[in-house]
Amino acid sequence: MHGVIRHCLMLAWAMSSAARAESACGLPVSGCVAPGWEAVEQSADTFFCDRGIPAGVVGVLHRGRVVYRRAFGWHDAAATQALQTDALLRMASLSKPFTAAAVRELIAAGQLSLDSRAFELGQAGGGVLTIAPFPGLGDNRLRDITVDHLLRHRGGWDRDVAGDLTYRELEIRSAMGLPQLPSRAETVAYILGQPLQFTPGSRSAYSNIGALVLALIVEARTGQPLVDVIQQRVLDPLGVPDPDHQAGRTFRAQQDPREPWYRDNGLAINVFDPSGPWVSLPYGAWNHEARVGQGGQIASIDTLLSFLRHRQVSGIAIGAARSTQELPSFRANHTGSLAGSDTLLRQRGDGYDYALLLAARPASGNSYASQWMGIMDGLINANSLPTQPGPDCDADGWSDGFEPR
Repeated sequence: MHGVIRHCLMLAWAMSSAARAESACGLPVSGCVAPGWEAVEQSADTFFCDRGIPAGVVGVLHRGRVVYRRAFGWHDAAATQALQTDALLRMASLSKPFTAAAVRELIAAGQLSLDSRAFELGQAGGGVLTIAPFPGLGDNRLRDITVDHLLRHRGGWDRDVAGDLTYRELEIRSAMGLPQLPSRAETVAYILGQPLQFTPGSRSAYSNIGALVLALIVEARTGQPLVDVIQQRVLDPLGVPDPDHQAGRTFRAQQDPREPWYRDNGLAINVFDPSGPWVSLPYGAWNHEARVGQGGQIASIDTLLSFLRHRQVSGIAIGAARSTQELPSFRANHTGSLAGSDTLLRQRGDGYDYALLLAARPASGNSYASQWMGIMDGLINANSLPTQPGPDCDADGWSDGFEPR
């Protein structure tokens, strides 16, 4: 009887919170808020309105329970359809922890090791990927790069020195004499023909190349597309349905119907048709499909919240199972940014975790992700949020078997 009463109360709370139709500035709002978490609602309302963010979804966990899940804004550029909480948005660099999780699963299955050499370049013991450098080997130290180096951004590439080689699609096409944009393997062939900026393992420098290579390694070892491996080995055990995590697409016409319009005021050359009309930056300034390992995945906020519960989002153990013995002082986060996208995963050892998926990014200054992290951590650190476990904001709860902390 008590369980029935609790279920009815939770349903009433969810229905009450979902009934709120719009924000203070007129943006449509949908989703749920658990009792006691109104401070997050007020902060999110102000966050979207003051910054003119057209669309996004916010999720908060407390001790493993979903206490806040809200969609703000519009699904379409014409502002006629409200964004829903099950929307799929570009993850940008949040794709990297998911790629890393697939790698961790292959290591656990004995199909790979942290010490596996990334490339077969004639060194003793060989390597995983047999990609011929173009036009020839650019640095003998490329032979020494391991899976662990790639996971920890210690592979030897520094984009602050050499630029981001993964975005030189038109340059690579021209240099290699290709009839179309380079494939991921062709991009890696070109990269293998360039010098490293430091000795692998000697220091860290954030790099998209590491995740690009890791995705190819996963596919080489399994014979499957990266997103299928992530789904089967990482998300299926959590109960995340297949449609809630996918490979993203470059152009609006090919995107999932649940994916919103991405706002960006800039124009750029269409890399697929350089001599044709310029395009809005999110729709053709890069080959989104070619970034599946490093920034090309899309997901729902529920997918991110489930990942937050179970996997490490950054650091030396990125993608590994999350510890059940975290100290209250533990903090980890991963952000993502593309033209038209700004994203965040944040883990705290004191029981508060949260995620953010936005369909816009600021023209300058601090990312929306870092701004939201400051707001949320400020609320938590000021003891403005509940400290004791409470109910989910959803009546139906979760299906991934997680036991709340």
